[in-house]
Amino acid sequence: MMGSIINIIPVLETQYRRRQLPISLAQRILPGSASTTFDNGIVAVINAGIHVVVAAGNDNTNASGTSPARVAAAITIGASTISDARASFSNYGSVVDIFAPGQYITSSWIGGTTRTNNISGTSMATPHVSGLVTYLIGLNGNQSPAAINTLIKSLGISGVLSNIPSGTVNLLANNRY
Repeated sequence: MMGSIINIIPVLETQYRRRQLPISLAQRILPGSASTTFDNGIVAVINAGIHVVVAAGNDNTNASGTSPARVAAAITIGASTISDARASFSNYGSVVDIFAPGQYITSSWIGGTTRTNNISGTSMATPHVSGLVTYLIGLNGNQSPAAINTLIKSLGISGVLSNIPSGTVNLLANNRY
């Protein structure tokens, strides 16, 4: 789901009413900015039992000042490289729950139904974990967002990433099932 905050709030409301899950959100307000209104919308959706996975951001800064990355109940994703390092652009900090591949990811692209592009960013890392959330729900049935967040962290590989700043989790998303 991408777009401006003006467009995202109604989408969150729709997801809340429909109880559809999960939400993968690669949207920030502005680099380094935060919105209590936006954060409260994310919290309401999570409190309704909808799983929300968000990008940490691409500013190489502490994500604790960025919405919605700073929402503790969301699963906040940093980006890693193919050589198992924190991507130099990836935001970091105590709000990051886990890292996933986010460099040179082949993605669909504008200009045609078969167009692709290799792009990098935490918005490329976030879908890896959103997919894992969906897979785990399929295997184990739906659980609370907090329980799925805990399960995802328990499946992660600890201590394998380099370039991890102090106070940031060193955990790479993994599916051990």
